[in-house]
Amino acid sequence: MKRNIISLTCLFGILSLCLFSCKDEYYTIDDGFYKDKKVAIRNPMDGNTLRIEQYNTDKIILIEPDHPDIVFDNRGFLFSVADKSIVTIQEDGTINPIEKGVTKVDVTFRSDERLSTSFDLEVYKDYHAVERIIVPSMIKNTLIERDLEMDIATGILVFPGHADNKKLHFTFADEASEAFASISNEGVITGKAPGIIQVHIVSDDNPQVTSTFEMTVVNEILITDVTLHPNLDNVTIGVGEKINLNGATGILPSTVHILNRRLTFELLEGMNVVEIDPETNVLTAIGAGTAQVKVTSKNDISKEFTVNVVSDLTDLTRAFWTAKSTIVYSNGQDFVVDGTTGMPQDMFIDNGSTFLGLTKPGKNYNNCATPAGYELGFIIDMQLSCSFNTMRWGHRTSNSYVYLRVWAVDLYGSNDGENWALFATGIRIPNTYEVSAENPNAAIADNVYHSIALPGSFDCRYVKVIYTNWSDNSGGSTSGSTLQVARFGLSLL
Repeated sequence: MKRNIISLTCLFGILSLCLFSCKDEYYTIDDGFYKDKKVAIRNPMDGNTLRIEQYNTDKIILIEPDHPDIVFDNRGFLFSVADKSIVTIQEDGTINPIEKGVTKVDVTFRSDERLSTSFDLEVYKDYHAVERIIVPSMIKNTLIERDLEMDIATGILVFPGHADNKKLHFTFADEASEAFASISNEGVITGKAPGIIQVHIVSDDNPQVTSTFEMTVVNEILITDVTLHPNLDNVTIGVGEKINLNGATGILPSTVHILNRRLTFELLEGMNVVEIDPETNVLTAIGAGTAQVKVTSKNDISKEFTVNVVSDLTDLTRAFWTAKSTIVYSNGQDFVVDGTTGMPQDMFIDNGSTFLGLTKPGKNYNNCATPAGYELGFIIDMQLSCSFNTMRWGHRTSNSYVYLRVWAVDLYGSNDGENWALFATGIRIPNTYEVSAENPNAAIADNVYHSIALPGSFDCRYVKVIYTNWSDNSGGSTSGSTLQVARFGLSLL
């Protein structure tokens, strides 16, 4: 009992040191208790091999072999895995199997490498049979159209997910269903006539596992509504600008077949204001004024909207632009939440208090970490190719610290969103370098929507902006964890 109390006291000391340390060299352990001790693995072993099933988990238990009632704290030891493609081991000794195979594991005391052991760890795989077939309600409620095919196999779930043989066989549960549709063994259903069909699924691995459900065949899935982009009606654009009406309109329900989704556009008013290409549904502004447009579906569902065109508008209209940042954080978001703002799309709101927020490279904010050296920035899809020669930029107005601003950027362009051309490099943003030179921690308001001339005119659909300079890497303050862009745009002056 006394030995266990001493051991427990030492273990608490080790744990405390681990919690307040981030590098191994910072561990300071009173290793007096461990003098002349040995370490061994208590887990059931096959000789010198610890075996674990690929889809299972385990935790290493370390003991003093001559006194097995003494259990060591795993955090006082380092676990070194020779082949991390087979398995990884956490600091607390938790084993995470990855692939089948055998690898050597070395266990070493942090304070004295002489206290160590090693063993082989084998990841093996049992056979996992299919236990259940799950048919999501989305599949059951999907309508099948006459003379059209639908592959339902991709939407069927097999449990467990790591089952060895997930193959399924599809048939009808009754002969009556054959009057309304046909079905392949692989799950492709072709509609014949309106009616109810009974679909039956059997597991190839385990014929006792089945599922039977109803689906409905119809002549055609009809459009019930035509939808407009929230910025489309009463939008204002400049002469020469274009709108991709296919992207700015839509239909409901989303299950309407692609062959029946096309909309037609009719110019009711403004023949000298806009023109619409009937093949591409691209609207082009040709003169100042107001145009009235009607959009109609195949089954005569329609909506109307207004387009305003002005002759002296130089800023490209951002009403239909989409934006994303160049990073995705561990929470799945490509931005850092700051109150009610932070999203890429917030750069298109002209109030100065909303902004795109990203964590500075090498820092962490709200559990959103950007690796040091990361090419941080954002990508904008303008939906159609546009011409521009000027970049517009606005700093945040509700927080004016210069160390939160982007100081310089590189600008790229692309027409496919994958292959990029460098348009301009080292573009300096106003009120950054000069403000910091006076005071690195300055908080000077800047309400201007800056126009920054580019070294030529460019034409593309996508633009990418990469942050190259900010206070931390340009001689300013290292305070602040995020970089914020309140307004961004492009112009043709």
